[in-house]
Amino acid sequence: MEKINVEWFEKEIAPSLKCYKISYRFYEEGDLGSLHQVEFNSSEKGGNIDFWGLGWLGVFVWDYKKEEQILNILIDPENQSEKEKVFQSLKNILQ
Repeated sequence: MEKINVEWFEKEIAPSLKCYKISYRFYEEGDLGSLHQVEFNSSEKGGNIDFWGLGWLGVFVWDYKKEEQILNILIDPENQSEKEKVFQSLKNILQ
């Protein structure tokens, strides 16, 4: 099973987000270790993915047209299968 991190995102998810502007940020120190943050935006939806140095994963998605939260989840480092599920959901949401 491949490790889910920002490099994995760039290879597996980012190419399918052609209608989104994607930006990357890195913060050396955060609540859960270093933070690689991916922000994505289109005219309809936007959000961010937080890849924490201690293995936590945060995913947030907002619908601009409906003005509502679609997804907001924080997954612990040990729950790899949940990380895979959230990225499958994310792909479906952002299509």
